[in-house]
Amino acid sequence: MANTPLDALHQVHTATNDVLTGYETMMERAEPEIGPILADLTALHVEHAAALRERLRALGHTGEDDTSFRGTMNSVAVTMRDWITGLDEGSLDAVERGEKALQYIYDDAQKGWSSVDDLETATLLDAQYQEIGEKVAELAAR
Repeated sequence: MANTPLDALHQVHTATNDVLTGYETMMERAEPEIGPILADLTALHVEHAAALRERLRALGHTGEDDTSFRGTMNSVAVTMRDWITGLDEGSLDAVERGEKALQYIYDDAQKGWSSVDDLETATLLDAQYQEIGEKVAELAAR
C-alpha cells in the first residue's frame, strides 16, 4: 500500500511497466486475430506510463527503475501459455483478468492518502483507472 502520492505513482508506474513487458511478449507471439486488441491495450499503457513518468519528474523523480520481477513473470506466463494453448481469442480472458488486477493496484496505491494531499496525482490516477475500466468493459463485452 502506498502511503504518499509519490509512493502511489511509483507503485502504479511499476505495475504499468510490468504489464507492458507481458504485452510486448504477447504481441510477438499472438495470433493475428487478437493483435489489434493487444496493440490498443499496449498503446493505452504506453500513454499511461509516459504520463506517470512526467508526473514523477514534476515531483523530482525519474521512475527509471520502476520495474519488478512481476514483469519477467508476465513474460514467462505468456510464453508458457503460448506453448501450451497458443495465444488466440481464448487468451483474452487472461488479458481481462490482468487488466482488472492492474485496476486493483490503482485502488491499493490510493489508500493512505487523499486528493487533498496531491490533487494532480489523484486526478491522473483516477483518469487512468477509468480508462482501464473502459478497456475491461470492452474485453468483457466481446
